[in-house]
Amino acid sequence: MSDATGFAANNSAYLKAGLHWLRLLLADRARSMAPPLPVQEAAPTRHWRLFGLDLPAGDGAEAPKLLAPPQQESVKAAAAKFEEAAGFEPRPALAVLAERFGLTDFEKDTLLLCAAMEIDPHLPALLAEAQRPPAVAAPTFGLALDLFADPSWDALSPARPLRRHQLLEVHQSGAASLIAAPLRIDERIAAYIKGLNYIDERLLAIAEPVAPPASLPASQEAMARRIAGWVARDGAITRIELVGRDRASKREVAAAALAAVGVSLLAVPFGLLPHEAEGIERFVSLWARETQLTPIALLVAPPEMAGAEPGEGVRQAPPWDWLLRLPGIVMIDAPSPGAGSTAHIIEIAPPTIAERRALWASAWPDGARPDAAALERLAGEFALPASRIRLATQAAQAEADGPPQIDRLWTWCVTHAGGALEGLAERLLPRAAIDEVKVPERDREQLDRLIRHARSRGAALDGYGFSAIASRGLGLAALFHGESGTGKTMAAEAVAHELGLALFRVDLASVMSKYIGDTTKKLRSIFDAAEGGGVMLLFDEADAVFGKRSEVKDSHDRFANIDINYLLTRMEAFSGVTILATNMKHALDPAFLRRLRFVIGFSFPGLVEREAIWRGVFPPEAPLEALDYPALARFPLTGGSIFNAALGAAHEAAAEGKPIAMRHVLVIVRAELQKMERPVAEREFALLREVPGGGAP
Repeated sequence: MSDATGFAANNSAYLKAGLHWLRLLLADRARSMAPPLPVQEAAPTRHWRLFGLDLPAGDGAEAPKLLAPPQQESVKAAAAKFEEAAGFEPRPALAVLAERFGLTDFEKDTLLLCAAMEIDPHLPALLAEAQRPPAVAAPTFGLALDLFADPSWDALSPARPLRRHQLLEVHQSGAASLIAAPLRIDERIAAYIKGLNYIDERLLAIAEPVAPPASLPASQEAMARRIAGWVARDGAITRIELVGRDRASKREVAAAALAAVGVSLLAVPFGLLPHEAEGIERFVSLWARETQLTPIALLVAPPEMAGAEPGEGVRQAPPWDWLLRLPGIVMIDAPSPGAGSTAHIIEIAPPTIAERRALWASAWPDGARPDAAALERLAGEFALPASRIRLATQAAQAEADGPPQIDRLWTWCVTHAGGALEGLAERLLPRAAIDEVKVPERDREQLDRLIRHARSRGAALDGYGFSAIASRGLGLAALFHGESGTGKTMAAEAVAHELGLALFRVDLASVMSKYIGDTTKKLRSIFDAAEGGGVMLLFDEADAVFGKRSEVKDSHDRFANIDINYLLTRMEAFSGVTILATNMKHALDPAFLRRLRFVIGFSFPGLVEREAIWRGVFPPEAPLEALDYPALARFPLTGGSIFNAALGAAHEAAAEGKPIAMRHVLVIVRAELQKMERPVAEREFALLREVPGGGAP
């Protein structure tokens, strides 16, 4: 017989004996209060079987008589059978509950009396007969005091388990005294006594059960064993701080560690936890009760690490240190140590590049594994936990209706990686190709080198051992500087396009905040969301965020310097690709230059670059007359201004319903030069009047 089957049988026998004893007690009390009552039949056998309580009723034609005098069995004998059933192994639920909550025999019997109301539909009538006058069809504390041995007046005090852990509810209304008020068992406790053990729905409304992964890589398996050892040693009161930025890996390692010792993990976002004193008290009581009923652990992040929104002015974040005083196993999810006075601190990192390479290979169907270079690129780019790697491979295989294709798999990973940044930064669709970026040869070499380094950074870090000796400065950060319109943003798009990455431009309007410390929080959220790989961050007008630190004259200067200090350290720790674009390089803090792998200047395009830009600026489907590209290249315009001129010429031509001609282009070129307050070479325009189709500008 399995443990589950044995428990069900023992629990059924225990409850049957307890309910029979209760009926005899109530019948005896009813006879002492009034003349003999008419015979009343027990609940139909069918109802009892609903709860696994098979009463002996012969062939089922008749149910046993309850109140027919003389009594079928003495109360003393029934109590002895009830007591004997409490010692069965596996032990019945009520006996276990009484032991865990420290209930006295009187409190346990009172709880059984209330639980019987949820099992026997005929019990209310019997209770009414046993409590006349007045007739109350529900158990009361007064009835329990008269009915059971060793009564205790403090059983319903707020300090005792019945009320402190919300095992019972007292329904006092009007002038009803505590002793006469109806008692009702909590639904969760009633189900537990019946043998149905599930997590309270009020807790599940805010908590997410975290399923343990099928397997973990070796480095994370060692972390899981360490956590499991702490839980097994410390028992009911365990405090663990999970340090690191990879939240998915922390959840998987924690769930695997707890599953090894038979504990389930519940993750609760801090924003869904109560913040007021009364709500906190209710949650603490509910959590304390659940930890006694089922083996569970809590995983939660403090507010400043969960990205809580600031309030008006400089309102402080709500207190969270009460989480550390919760009973049971509590885990704090923190990006860095210092969340509280926890007993154990462990840093959990994502799988290493070598482990990710092995995970990608093992997740692939047999006989369809891609080449080593593709596996190296996947492992180097995406810092995914084991479960996400398996999920990505399965999704790509389902989409391809066969062995997963590397391009589909890459697209799936990039799409899901970018989803974490939605709402934090602006997604740009990288349309430009690297050959469309017209820059001097030395700058093009720098762009090509940036792309090569980004593609091979996994192999460089893992194969050449740098990831083993350093944890900072391993990402790729580049500065694109030059005056407006010289192609910095276009070059960033081209780099993202060549690398197959999602490009996100950090919106400075949404990042910069007047609330002290809020800018740092938002930047932290952006970098943390991008840590999984598959994305490239673009800080346009970077001088607004990465400016120089200033002399501290007031609190605003101090917090502005703190923001810059945070950026310095966070950029160095970021493992992805970051592009800073600015036309004010001199405004950047010098400390950023050391942390930049590439500094690429976008100078004003020369004659050759301008002609190349003019030749490629019009879409292939645009209707064009013959244009004098060498002549147009003589006008001192940046790539951005040339694009504006081409687009404006298209509008001019569309208004006339004709192809784009030189005269349309010259009109907009003159406007662009005047807009930038550059000298208009009238001699050039005069010469172009002689060009066929040029017309008068």
